[in-house]
Amino acid sequence: HRLQIIQNSAARIIACTKSSDHITPTLIQLLHPYTPSHSLPSSSAVLLSIPTFRLSIMGAVAFSCSAPRLWNSLPDLSSFKSQIKTYLFKLAYTI
Repeated sequence: HRLQIIQNSAARIIACTKSSDHITPTLIQLLHPYTPSHSLPSSSAVLLSIPTFRLSIMGAVAFSCSAPRLWNSLPDLSSFKSQIKTYLFKLAYTI
């Protein structure tokens, strides 16, 4: 619950909204789901589209650009489970 409050506060600061405003509609306006033009093997993954900007410096750090890039870089659940198992196994059995 505390993490959610911190995330909502950060989103309000980024979006320049009042603390009394609901943040969900604002985030929906900033983030858009990626819909591929044709069926891909990764089409079951929930990805966000990354908007293009003319100004490369400001566009790359904008929330609407950096948030989808970070979200899309996260591993899928099965890959995460495999990687965490490997990591924990190495941690437990490394001398």
